[in-house]
Amino acid sequence: MTDAGRIAELEEESAKLRGRVAEQAREITALRDELVRLRKEIEEWRRGHRERSKRRSSRAEGTGARSGGRPGRRAGHEGAFRPVPKKIDRTVRHRMPKRCECGGCVEPTGEHDSTIVEDIPPVQVTRTRHVTPVGRCTKCGRRVAKKLPGATAGGGRVAQVVVGPNAEALMVSLRFEGKMTMPAICATVHTWFGLSISPGGLVQMFHRIGNRGAPSYDEIVAHIRQADVVGLDETGLHQDGLGGWAWLARTDQASLFRIELSRASWVAEQMLGAGFVGVVCTDFYGVYTRCDDWTHAYCGAHVVREAKKIAEVSPTDQSVEFRDRLQAFYRNAREAQRTQDPSAQRGIRIRLGQLIADSNLGLHADVARLQVRLDQRFYGVLTFLERPDVPADNNATERDIRALAQYRKVTGGTRSPQGSLTLARMMSISQTLRKNDLPLRDWVVGVHDAHLQGRAPPSVFATS
Repeated sequence: MTDAGRIAELEEESAKLRGRVAEQAREITALRDELVRLRKEIEEWRRGHRERSKRRSSRAEGTGARSGGRPGRRAGHEGAFRPVPKKIDRTVRHRMPKRCECGGCVEPTGEHDSTIVEDIPPVQVTRTRHVTPVGRCTKCGRRVAKKLPGATAGGGRVAQVVVGPNAEALMVSLRFEGKMTMPAICATVHTWFGLSISPGGLVQMFHRIGNRGAPSYDEIVAHIRQADVVGLDETGLHQDGLGGWAWLARTDQASLFRIELSRASWVAEQMLGAGFVGVVCTDFYGVYTRCDDWTHAYCGAHVVREAKKIAEVSPTDQSVEFRDRLQAFYRNAREAQRTQDPSAQRGIRIRLGQLIADSNLGLHADVARLQVRLDQRFYGVLTFLERPDVPADNNATERDIRALAQYRKVTGGTRSPQGSLTLARMMSISQTLRKNDLPLRDWVVGVHDAHLQGRAPPSVFATS
């Protein structure tokens, strides 16, 4: 090989090597960027500013490992059947086959097999014309007629054809209990019942029912303000593209929703009203902690969850010991709350003080942060200890606000202040009725009748 050929070969090989070096440099740069991103996420997890994804790297907060078997009962178990209804509307008798599948003749044995079919008969929309005579007052000359369905508050007719209360109740249930979209509701009632309505008509109907049900909403407000124990929480909800917040104040009998563009403390203060004397169960969000006039009961589940997160992301002797001692503390504290044993309650207070004052645990920065939080909110953390009616966590409130979070997932939010007001009213009323085992249909029909008769809508609470 000549020198020129050798030089060309070396130059070609050098070019390939330079390309490989450049490619590896780009790969190293990408890996460095990925490392920076992961370090940032880990730090955010440690500081509690980011929620961990649904897939967990350990089972510290999850359940045990899967057994590998199929879900459900084991093969050969006794079947689970629907309960037999007390009333049978009709009976259909079938003839016994004359021949078996093998071709042989069949003789009767005197036995009978039976099954009950529960089905919905075809539903047909009924159209009722309401007619009333019209008179004129001899004194003032005013036109006088009985208020017909669909009339305004003053008795004026707004349309020749209106939707009846049972159909309204169905569509309200599909929207606020079933979380269905407007087009889906329109398609459902048209397909199954032959009833035509537009999404715009649905919106107007919901606003109308919400306005007529305002006294029921005020009834829930009065109940919350007089309650002994109230849970508070909030979640994001857009209004016309702007970031807003859906607030919840709840008891075991009622749920009060309110939607505002603010996450400030004045919203919660207005929901509870001035001079609220009950116990407020919340997390450690600053909006709640700065309200010194309230008697606080802080959620232990939030502290335990954060301690688990710290021990998972940064497993050290201090973080693991703090997590284990905190979990054991809450287990024993719930038992002391159940028994109301004074000596056990005193021991729980001492254990919490020792957990806060342990300087060895404080060597971990995030554990020290939780120790400071527990120290600052010491009495609020232990409020449940002497009050059997006060929960040790705020889980019930988070479960109640999940109904609105599911609604948000379908709709994305509201488009106007009036839409937010209607959503808050209807969610409050529907959830309160559910807690009191009252059907939403009866309430909507009652609102319709109350509007025609000029009286207050039915109560949303169960009456003895």
